[in-house]
Amino acid sequence: MPENLKALRNRIRSIGKTKKITRAMEMVSAAKLRKYEGVMKSTRPFLNKIQELLGRLALSTGAQEHPLFQRPETGYPLLVFFTSDKGLCGAFNAHLIKRVTRELEKDPHLRVIVMGRKGRDFLRRHYPERMEDSHVDLGGRLDGTWTDAMANHLQEQFLAGVYSRIELLYPHFVSTAVNRPMLQRYLPLEPAAFGVSEEESSQAIDYILEPTPERVFEALLPRFLQTKVFLTLAETYTSEHASRMMAMNNATKNCEDLGSSLTLRLNKARQAAITTEIIEIVSGAEAL
Repeated sequence: MPENLKALRNRIRSIGKTKKITRAMEMVSAAKLRKYEGVMKSTRPFLNKIQELLGRLALSTGAQEHPLFQRPETGYPLLVFFTSDKGLCGAFNAHLIKRVTRELEKDPHLRVIVMGRKGRDFLRRHYPERMEDSHVDLGGRLDGTWTDAMANHLQEQFLAGVYSRIELLYPHFVSTAVNRPMLQRYLPLEPAAFGVSEEESSQAIDYILEPTPERVFEALLPRFLQTKVFLTLAETYTSEHASRMMAMNNATKNCEDLGSSLTLRLNKARQAAITTEIIEIVSGAEAL
């Protein structure tokens, strides 16, 4: 059956338009990736410095007696789950959803606060009774005021005994091509959260603090927890745009390959049609 030249031309034109869209989306994601990666890399040293300071104080008696280091006897475990609002980013959300499903099946009492429309839609369909709250349409904004308010809310609920423990599940940015779901303890605080080894944690150190230990922890711990939420959101955005950039790059290459294949088919079909017409003309001339 001969190829339909008009249908092939329409498909080639359609693929060309799709290629322009995927290339534009790739460039937009690349620009946003550089933006969020810059914020993430500038925030990490600040958090690391607070961790270093708190790591030295976490072994003291004053630290172990602080409410944020104590696990409440009441409440239920909470998971703060970070996903994206939009799709077209490969398996980015699928890997996170697979991990949160495993955690929900492991602990029947676990509740979830979800960030992002994709995670919210999944929980609404499959685990509506386990979803505590949701935050969507953040617009890709890294708003420090919002993350501070979120961190303060989690601290208040933990200290009130509503949550027995709080963990963060988010995409940890490794490189442009690699991000992995990361489950990290948020509250209660423990020496391991500040990079203190088990050997060091077994050695109680009683530091002399000026002003009082309570004043030091009241100043540093909320700032540490706020920065942690901010950095987690920055890593989520960075990983999302890296995944979308890679997905759109692959889509652009697929469009190029498919366009080349269809162009070859179009040329062969056009040549076959020309050859057939020439044969018909020659045959008609000989018949006359």
